[in-house]
Amino acid sequence: MNDLLTLHFFKGLTNVQKRLFVQESTRSNTSVKAIIFNALMHEDNLEKQWSNARENAAQEAAICQREGVSILTADDVDNFPSFLLEIPDPPVALFGRGSWSNQKVPLAVIGARKSTHYGNHQCKRFVEDLSRFPINIISGLALGIDGIAHRTALDCGASTQAFLAGGLAHLSPPRHARLAQQILDAGGGYFTEQPFHTASLPQYYPVRNRLIAGSSLATLVVEAARKSGAMITANQAFQYGREVYALPGAVYQPMSAGPNRLIAEDIARLVVDAEHLISSFYPIWAKKEAQIDLSQALEGLLIQHFPHGRKVHSAYLKSKLNVSNPQLFKSLQVLLDVGVIAKIGPHTYVRKTAGH
Repeated sequence: MNDLLTLHFFKGLTNVQKRLFVQESTRSNTSVKAIIFNALMHEDNLEKQWSNARENAAQEAAICQREGVSILTADDVDNFPSFLLEIPDPPVALFGRGSWSNQKVPLAVIGARKSTHYGNHQCKRFVEDLSRFPINIISGLALGIDGIAHRTALDCGASTQAFLAGGLAHLSPPRHARLAQQILDAGGGYFTEQPFHTASLPQYYPVRNRLIAGSSLATLVVEAARKSGAMITANQAFQYGREVYALPGAVYQPMSAGPNRLIAEDIARLVVDAEHLISSFYPIWAKKEAQIDLSQALEGLLIQHFPHGRKVHSAYLKSKLNVSNPQLFKSLQVLLDVGVIAKIGPHTYVRKTAGH
């Protein structure tokens, strides 16, 4: 049984604490169980707690095998959402159908369930234009803007992924079951932190929203009421240091109150079309030249710290360049996209040689 799946079911620890234990396990090449038992040695019934968690993990693994559900753990560099690992409170395991794409740039597109004609039209326009680029549209499979973002991505041949609030036995809303299947058929997937039979209860939606925010390099809010799940997601993305963009709307329109407030409070940048968003979010896509000059950008500085053949950890790069995590990982993603570096482990990269 994978220790990380057991850790997922271990009671009494926050995701922040679990992340620290996983990092220490990787750093010291010691099992997660050994790290936890050493750190919590004075806790009562520790062995029983771990045994219970292991039993629950085994039961869930059996259900997943029977139901054809994939289990992604945080040590699975190729398949676990890479940007989700950078937040302070990532899950150590996800349950899903389909696959996650780390090869494309993840952008969350979110908004109101009771979206307006304006919001629907603008969402479709943004996603259609963004689909010209290697992008992965992330959303929550909800009614309204979420559904339009997923459908438009599918229509345009772009990658799209979804996060659910409840377990996979309780896909919500049920009317989006066909859309979920279409995402799978197109090579995407949908994922959750909750065990298979967990109902989609209200308390799980903010938990799901952090997955949308954390797995995405940036978040675009198309429409949202001032108090809504989309606003929770946007604020969570802002707290994670990710870029937030918002489409402005009429001041008297309730579904534009959320984006307008995000812009007014400098949480989100105002955008009016995809080109406007790209020029800030991923400027490399806006370049018209065949050759891209990175020498004057952060990417150029990063390359100087990549001797050929040497493994480089993101913490080392951050200390050398004195930049924020979002700036660093965005620039690393650019270097990955242009084929200059490769990711070979959690937070670990290497410069590619001329023959590869």
